[in-house]
Amino acid sequence: MPASFSPLLEASVQSIELEAFSKQIPDLVPHSETLYGRFKKSATTIPVSNVTAAGGITRPSFRVPFRAQAGAGISQGTGNADSLFRGSGSQWAAFALSPIFTFNVCEISFLARIATEGRKRGLFNVQAQELANTFQQAMQQLEALCQQDGSGALDQIPSVGAGGVVNNGTGGAGPSFSSIVGLNNAFQFADQQTVQVFSAIGGTNRGSFTITYTDPVTQTIYSSQALPAGTTNGDFLIVNGAPGSAGGSILGLRAWQINSNTGTLAGIPRANFPSRLSTPTINLAGASISNSTSWRANVLLGRALGPENPIFRNVCWYCGPDQAFQIGNLYLNVLAARMNDAKEVTGNAPDMTPKGWPRTWGTYELIVGYNALPGRLDLFTFDTWYLGELLPVELYDFGGGITVAPVPDIPTSGGTYLTSSMFVYTSAFNLANSAPRAGCYVQNASTPTL
Repeated sequence: MPASFSPLLEASVQSIELEAFSKQIPDLVPHSETLYGRFKKSATTIPVSNVTAAGGITRPSFRVPFRAQAGAGISQGTGNADSLFRGSGSQWAAFALSPIFTFNVCEISFLARIATEGRKRGLFNVQAQELANTFQQAMQQLEALCQQDGSGALDQIPSVGAGGVVNNGTGGAGPSFSSIVGLNNAFQFADQQTVQVFSAIGGTNRGSFTITYTDPVTQTIYSSQALPAGTTNGDFLIVNGAPGSAGGSILGLRAWQINSNTGTLAGIPRANFPSRLSTPTINLAGASISNSTSWRANVLLGRALGPENPIFRNVCWYCGPDQAFQIGNLYLNVLAARMNDAKEVTGNAPDMTPKGWPRTWGTYELIVGYNALPGRLDLFTFDTWYLGELLPVELYDFGGGITVAPVPDIPTSGGTYLTSSMFVYTSAFNLANSAPRAGCYVQNASTPTL
């Protein structure tokens, strides 16, 4: 248990007790669930079992098959009683996956609960409000895992040259005692989340720390604790409980959309099927996207699977706000020219900036998620994706339909309980893409200064 573990005590809710006058209570906590929400809505959700090992044989909970190799190659002959030659046939394989369990636990003290019960005590019932808040946190952190490479890594501390700064115990006592500045995307983390620090995927586990506050504006996370000894640039920040190895967590977008013929994907060595489990990519090496970038991606899609392949139906682009900003910039000059051609401008200058992001790019739907990796755009179709679900996001049942339970006073020998209670949002699922070839991603695109 982290040293900064902190249940919700009465001191945390004093601001909403009797003397408070404000009825509108703003939420200062950033959250998003764009990609996970779209997987739930647009991918094929299938109920799955848990992994079993009956009879000493391990059986994965679900398999996702694909045709990996063609057969029946063409030969030429005379037709005059000569050989037809021997034949061949297609080869199939299947990804093997099992669900990953997640838990979001909220603990509330007895005093905090009774101090806010009823209209004469508080602006709202803290336990009822925390049910909603914890559900929101669960969705936000599942969103973070859906972006990732399957190791449980939420981000990698950038090099010093890329702006990563590790401040271990250099601040004053309090929430900002330690900090990590210049992350790729601090939106991947949540307040009071415990994360592990690994030297590499599958490398040394340096230990863990608890985040006090996240700041996606400056790409910084803070902690009231000292970071694990040795924490440095290049280390990976991994979700609590994950083994930190390839395939040890939810197989997110970047587990399936990767240009590689090495390593293992959902139990299959990529080298067994060269190119078939590799997603085409465009490496801009720091250059900015242009309108022709989407055309380049279309060419690679056609080369990968052929333009008549029925896979290509509900294709979409997914990116972060940085690349949505860049795409919008591609359109602004055209919009301005059209407006000026339409009529002479008199009086106040017209507003030429639309309210939101473009809804499409290269005719495909554009989905913008704040958890996406900056400098990257992913093109794929939800038609090839599966969400294998053993348990949807729901309250944990402690038994007999009980979803709120007392907290044992484990450190003492008396065998009693703490004056607090806890509830948990849990889920168990994994993601699968039956056709990793049916996509393309743009990497290392220039990110604008915001």
